[in-house]
Amino acid sequence: MQTFLLIIFSLVFSSAFAQNKVIEDQFKYKAVYKLTYAPDSTNIKKVKSEDFNLYVGNKISIFASRGRVMRDSLKLHLQDRDLSSIDFGERAKRTKTEFESVIYKGFPEAKISYSYKILRDKLTYEEDLNQFSWEILPETQTIQGYKTQKAKTSFAGRNYIAWFTSEIPISDGPYKFNGLPGLILEIMDAKNHYHYKLASFEKINSDKVVLKTSNFLKSDKEEVLERVNEYKLNPFAVLERNNTAERNVTINFKDGQKEKLLREKKEKLAKKNNPIELE
Repeated sequence: MQTFLLIIFSLVFSSAFAQNKVIEDQFKYKAVYKLTYAPDSTNIKKVKSEDFNLYVGNKISIFASRGRVMRDSLKLHLQDRDLSSIDFGERAKRTKTEFESVIYKGFPEAKISYSYKILRDKLTYEEDLNQFSWEILPETQTIQGYKTQKAKTSFAGRNYIAWFTSEIPISDGPYKFNGLPGLILEIMDAKNHYHYKLASFEKINSDKVVLKTSNFLKSDKEEVLERVNEYKLNPFAVLERNNTAERNVTINFKDGQKEKLLREKKEKLAKKNNPIELE
């Protein structure tokens, strides 16, 4: 099992920076959000949490899980070194994430670009940036020392309550959320199945950040979700489909091992039935 995970990890890791075209932007701010969520709608008391980073620049913002950011960061700093020189367990721990997507806002202009890598499959789809219809409410409260105001909206089958602050005049927030007159510090759906809360916010003095964004197959939301679900249900089939003459990966299973792994995979997937977007 560990051998299989190592193969999958190495392929995902090595494909993270396989693109050629780059876009440069100067990031000015970094916000860290903690997501608390219930992956299983039949057991909402069992919650998980994960940290996410939002980088805000002149032209775009990027939102991704900390594990995803760490993976790309490691690859960037190890371009001239053998990845095998880093302990597998340490790599897996530092880059572990349940959320592989990267969300670009304002790239291209007035668009949200949702990008997802599955082994060597690189898919992306676009949506309008200004798709949220907000109602700003009179209630206020203090979060992380900032005075915030309440707002509500509906998105992808869920109703949301958000708290934003005009003290940080950035019309952005976690995940795809944006469009309020200030940074969203906290947002949760009505059932509290998905709850983002700001953990920290800081100005950063970074050099230009190189974003690898080309060679993605432009698709639509339905196809991307279909590919993701295909991989979750049968990663071995996706691995075999990704084999090429230059790079062919085969896994020798013992009798019944492959079937056992697939059965366990499907049982685990059955408990991840509560995505943030219901429609």
